[in-house]
Amino acid sequence: MKHDLEALLFATDAPLTSSRLKGIFPETGGKEIREAIDELNAEYETQERAFTIVEFGGGWQLASRPEYMALIQKLYKGRRYVRLSKAALEALAIIAYRQPVTRMEIEEIRGVQVSGVLQTLTERSLITVVGRSESVGNPILYGTTREFLNHMGLKGLHQLPPLPELEGIIGNREEIKQFAMQLGEEIVDEDFDTVYVHGDEFMIVSAREDDPEPAAEAAKSAEAGDDIRT
Repeated sequence: MKHDLEALLFATDAPLTSSRLKGIFPETGGKEIREAIDELNAEYETQERAFTIVEFGGGWQLASRPEYMALIQKLYKGRRYVRLSKAALEALAIIAYRQPVTRMEIEEIRGVQVSGVLQTLTERSLITVVGRSESVGNPILYGTTREFLNHMGLKGLHQLPPLPELEGIIGNREEIKQFAMQLGEEIVDEDFDTVYVHGDEFMIVSAREDDPEPAAEAAKSAEAGDDIRT
């Protein structure tokens, strides 16, 4: 059974859950499966193999050991990935820690409209519709997916790292950067927007060099004494 399990873990491209393995091995209980995994990991440790069996996303999967990360990154050097924007990461963080949550609740925290980023996160299979709220209008409730757990390397939502009040994360670059790193994303200072505040009005100004006109307007506003936040 141990070697059969090893073959399955080698072949799968997603974590194998306990229920999936029980379906394949109907006469084997969850305790026996976990014992077989522990035995395999003990063998890998003794043999100093470059991989191990990790538990995340509600199941198990073979993965390279952390000390080989720099080497493996060289293998994929130059490969282009579609990155999540800061706005998408902020919305994802809110959903992860507040789920189930409605679009309006997310917008109340972020202060801006989020329909576009919700679509992006749904297309990336990081969030999904989990039901409807009992409040007026029965708005859609959003929650994270198993794919989200896979990206984060978590067994379940209970393993999410502690985070300060979500209203505070919006103005904290380091918190967003840390959350992005755990998701396998990278956020740099140039990805952050500038918020131009004038009285009760505000507008988001791109901080990127390829959008010079709004940046110039923000600079003029700063000279005029308006409040500029990043």
